Amino acid sequence: MRVLNMRLDMVKFVDIKNREEDVLGQIIDSYIEETKPISSAYLCHKYRLNYSSATVRGIMLSLEKQGYLSHIYTSSGRVPTKKGFKRYVENFKEEAVNNYSVDLDFFDLQDFTVDEIINHTLDVLTQFSGYISLLAISGQNEKMFFKGVRFILEQPEFEDINKLKHIFYTLEVRINDLQNLLFDYIDDKIQILIGDDIGFNEISDCSLVISGSRETKCDFAIALLGPMRMNYTKAAACLTTVKNKLKEVVERL
Repeated sequence: MRVLNMRLDMVKFVDIKNREEDVLGQIIDSYIEETKPISSAYLCHKYRLNYSSATVRGIMLSLEKQGYLSHIYTSSGRVPTKKGFKRYVENFKEEAVNNYSVDLDFFDLQDFTVDEIINHTLDVLTQFSGYISLLAISGQNEKMFFKGVRFILEQPEFEDINKLKHIFYTLEVRINDLQNLLFDYIDDKIQILIGDDIGFNEISDCSLVISGSRETKCDFAIALLGPMRMNYTKAAACLTTVKNKLKEVVERL
């Protein structure tokens, strides 16, 4: 009987954890889209949940006590914390990226110069993602390029002038450090750094999505820098598509 009770308790624990994962994911997905606190009533309506609003509120309270959500007291809703985003990214599935449709408009880059290829690549990436695009290239020399700062102005998080100053400072003063960071994460897989994990105090409220490739003629790392409330699936899909196109171009150089 004691063993049976232990098994039942374990099943309940797993069920609660699964519900927490689901609700946290739904809150963050909704917050990315809505840019405002998310309530239990909103989740029940949007996702047609098969449990009550009161049950969802209980799950949200549990997530808040664990530090994954924050309660803005002027609202009945909650927003994700850095810890919440980190847990969300831990469960990030690359299958979702593969299923995300990205139709990027690349010109024929065959007759372009290297500088034109770099500019066009960064233009396409930043326009479709809406975030700052970064490209670090290691061949005979190491170089770092970025574009899309104007797009970051459209993100509500950066209405705070101090946050904008920190981004400009990082891109202007610490660009070599940022380049080294990208080279440290050259990998064909998608790497996602949240907040403090980036290692830059100035942009600890941001996220960085990185991928790259080691080629015969050069290595390159390509990344997107944006708010923590980033659409990670879209960002990763854009990054993967652009990276694969750039690999084709690099192989022909």
